[in-house]
Amino acid sequence: MPESPGLVPINWDRMLDNFLAMLSVDSYYGDEERVAAIIRPALEPLGIQFRNDAAGNLIGCWPGRGRGDGLIMLNAHMDTVQPTPTMRPVVDADGVRSDGSSVLGADDKAGLAAIIEAVRAVEDAGLDHAPIELVFTVGEDVGHIGSKAFDPASIEARTSFVFDAGGPVGTVVMRAPGQIRCTATLHGRAAHAGIEPELGISAISLLARAVDRMPLGRIDDETTANIGRIEGGQASNIVAPTARVEAEARSLSEERLGQQMAAMRESVADAAADLGGSFDFEEHRFYVAYQLSEDEPAVALADRAIIASGLTPRHVSTGGGSDAHEFNLKGITSVCLGVGYVDVHTTEEFMPHDALRDITQVAAQLITQA
Repeated sequence: MPESPGLVPINWDRMLDNFLAMLSVDSYYGDEERVAAIIRPALEPLGIQFRNDAAGNLIGCWPGRGRGDGLIMLNAHMDTVQPTPTMRPVVDADGVRSDGSSVLGADDKAGLAAIIEAVRAVEDAGLDHAPIELVFTVGEDVGHIGSKAFDPASIEARTSFVFDAGGPVGTVVMRAPGQIRCTATLHGRAAHAGIEPELGISAISLLARAVDRMPLGRIDDETTANIGRIEGGQASNIVAPTARVEAEARSLSEERLGQQMAAMRESVADAAADLGGSFDFEEHRFYVAYQLSEDEPAVALADRAIIASGLTPRHVSTGGGSDAHEFNLKGITSVCLGVGYVDVHTTEEFMPHDALRDITQVAAQLITQA
C-alpha cells in the first residue's frame, strides 16, 4: 500500500450543522428536493454545477485540481424510509439519534453529509484531486427508483463509491444478493359461514397451508426468504374467496435464488391442489446479485482510503440491497461502503459521532487518492 498522505482536516461544526439540517427535513420518496435544496448552496460555491435528470437524481461535477485522471463517482441517496412525521434529531455526547417519533434518516443522510464535508474539506486544504462526479439519488429505499432510471451515459466515471452499507466504517461490500419479490393470490369459493360452509373453499386456509409449506428464514449461507404481508377475506361470516401473500427471496447465488423462488411457487401450487382451489403467482425481479474481485482497482482504492483514514478494511458479503446493484449492472464498477449507522429503518436509529467523522475522512481520502 502507498504511504498515507495524512488526514484531511474536517470542519466538525460545519459538518454537524449540515447533517442536522438534512435530518430535519422529511425526504421520503417524492420529497427529496428538500434535501437537494440544502446540498446545492453547500457545494455550488466550489464550482460544482448541478443538474437534475428525468428521475429527479441530483448530478454534479467537481473539476479536478492538479490532476486530470482518476475520475470517480461518489453516491448517496436523498430519501429515507418511513415513519417521518417530524424528523427531530437529538444530539448527545456520543452521536445523533431520533427523538422516537420517526426514523432519524442517517440512512442515508450520513452518507450525504460525509461526501459534502469531504469535498469542502479537500477544497479548504487546497489539495490536488481528480475530477469528481456526484450522484445523489432518489427513491432508493422504496425500490432503487433513481438508480434504476439513471443513464450511465450521463456521466464519465466508471468507478463509483456508494456510501450506504451497514456495519462499521471500513466495511467494503464485496458480494451482495439478488432479490425477487413475489405475490401469490389464492382463489377459493365464497359461502355463508354459518349456513353452508361446506360449499365454500377458504382461500385463507389455502394461504395458510401454502405458507406452512414454504421454506422461509435462513435457507442456507447464501439464501433467505420471508413473508412480508398477508391479506384476505371479507367478513367473519363469509368463507374467504381470495387471499394474498407478498414475499421475497434473496441469495448471493442467482442459481439458488431461482431454486428458492421455484420452491415457494410449488408450495402455493400444492396447497391450491390439495384443497381444490386455484392460484396466481407473480414474480418481480428487484435486483441482480453482484460480486467484486479482490484485485478490482476500485476495491484497492477503497482499501487505501480506509487505511489512510487510520482504519482497517473489512471485506464482507451482505444481505441488503443498494444503488450499487444498479450501477454495477449498468457497467459502473461500484463499491458500497459501511457508514456506521445503527438500528436503521427504526425509530431507534442512531449515528455515532466517531463513525460520522471516520466516514467523512474515508470520503476525503477517496477524493485525494483517486
